[in-house]
Amino acid sequence: MNPYDQLAPLTHPILDVFLIGFVCATCLVSALFFLRFWRSTRDALFMAFTIFFAIEGANEAYVITLPHPNEGSIAVTVIRLLASVGILGAILWKNLARD
Repeated sequence: MNPYDQLAPLTHPILDVFLIGFVCATCLVSALFFLRFWRSTRDALFMAFTIFFAIEGANEAYVITLPHPNEGSIAVTVIRLLASVGILGAILWKNLARD
């Protein structure tokens, strides 16, 4: 008997969709919080975080539509990489900017 057979009920596709949907919703709520902070301070870093979390939320919404959301996808990985590089660039730009 394979020891991973016992985990099969825990990896049910409905649970996967629920958890990915939860991550999507929390990313979008985070984007709204950072948008509120950006509106009060006009700090570009808050806008960068807003864009980052909005992209991540949209990316997770796309993952839900995939036939096998647990399997890797090059498109999802590239979008996550570009969003992460963008936020790192914004952090570096904020810290290295000369006032």
